[in-house]
Amino acid sequence: MDTAIDKALVILEALETGRGSSSLATIAAGTGLPKPTVHRILTILERRGFVQQLASKEYALGPKIIALGAFAGSKDPMLTVARPVLDRLVLACGETVHLGVLHESQLLYLDRREPEDAAVRLATLPSPLGSLHASACGKVLLAFGAEALLRSVLATELVRYTAHTIAQPDELREELRRIAEQGYALSEQERNEGVRAVAVPVRNRAGTVVAGLSAAGPVQRMSDDKVAELRVQLGRAAGELAVGVR
Repeated sequence: MDTAIDKALVILEALETGRGSSSLATIAAGTGLPKPTVHRILTILERRGFVQQLASKEYALGPKIIALGAFAGSKDPMLTVARPVLDRLVLACGETVHLGVLHESQLLYLDRREPEDAAVRLATLPSPLGSLHASACGKVLLAFGAEALLRSVLATELVRYTAHTIAQPDELREELRRIAEQGYALSEQERNEGVRAVAVPVRNRAGTVVAGLSAAGPVQRMSDDKVAELRVQLGRAAGELAVGVR
């Protein structure tokens, strides 16, 4: 990280949206920056409204960055098309749905919808940025992406998040081959224990895969029959998105 701006952005990324708050020590450990540096930058970000310090002395994203994110989302063409589709999808399927796109060699979640009346909710919210190999959405993007993308992912160590994560290159390649053949991906507790997910590709009007659309829920609710039902609902929603996405 060459500049103070780099460091500030890394700190903001560490305060993952939807994850609540983090202590100074946790942020420093997660970013690899010295505590005095983190504290100095947090003080500036707090003064500008991008970070807020809570009564617990922990830090969270501030109102200004949340407002900027909402404004940016309102101007995103894909999100403009996707929001009503996601609203209908979450009501129909009763599980948490995500829309994810490729950001360099990572998965970026553009939007998320959680059912209001679910008796059991996901205990862990995903970070806005995640590893491609450990999620249903990410594996869809890898399976239908360029070979160069896969090579760049395999050039780094595949993090094993749980005992179920596919962390061997040969196993991942075989998994991606199956996904490309069957047209959907599963995550069998690969990113978080107790969470099962299914994802399908979202294509634009030219037929290029531009996003992944997933539904995730607790394993006790995500039976094979439920997953099969979700695949149909996700495919229908992806078709709606394909009409409006350039």
